[in-house]
Amino acid sequence: MESRIKQVTARVIHQIWTDRQPNKAVLAALRNSRNMMNKNASVVWPLMLSNLTEEELSHNGQPTYAENAIFAALRCFAIYQQANDHLTYEPDGENQQGQQLFKVLSTLRADESIKKALDRRVQTILGNGNSSSVIYAIYHLVSILKANVGSELIDFAQLAQDLYYFQLSADSSRQVCLKWGQQYYWNSKKTTEK
Repeated sequence: MESRIKQVTARVIHQIWTDRQPNKAVLAALRNSRNMMNKNASVVWPLMLSNLTEEELSHNGQPTYAENAIFAALRCFAIYQQANDHLTYEPDGENQQGQQLFKVLSTLRADESIKKALDRRVQTILGNGNSSSVIYAIYHLVSILKANVGSELIDFAQLAQDLYYFQLSADSSRQVCLKWGQQYYWNSKKTTEK
């Protein structure tokens, strides 16, 4: 499942955004559902669940790591996409303009008026091992980002992959937190100036 969650999330985002038009009902349902078990989330299920393999689906009514991660990333996408006429998702990588979420958040650190509050929120995430708490905190960070930037392209599919790994074990959650911390705190301008 090296990048499977990322691929599924990207596919669903492109199904939500077809022919340069968003599926507004799905985006609204995502924004109004805190998790997959919310009754509003059932609007999203046909798109999401049809793209998963049988092993990735819940067989007992409790969402799997894959379902939780993809739903959370899609909700972040819906929050950030609201009121934008252009697609705000693009993969991070060579010849792509999208960036990973914590890299985009690092650009907000330049604003001294929100730096301390933002740093506290990020630090809470980086020091937390509870996936539900981390996901809810990320929702708030995306809202802050939306209010202050709103135009950067974000790799929400990579966020889903990260959230999937975060849930696997204590070691993998620490690895994901280290990755996020590096993206958030490391400043490429410092290296360029030196």
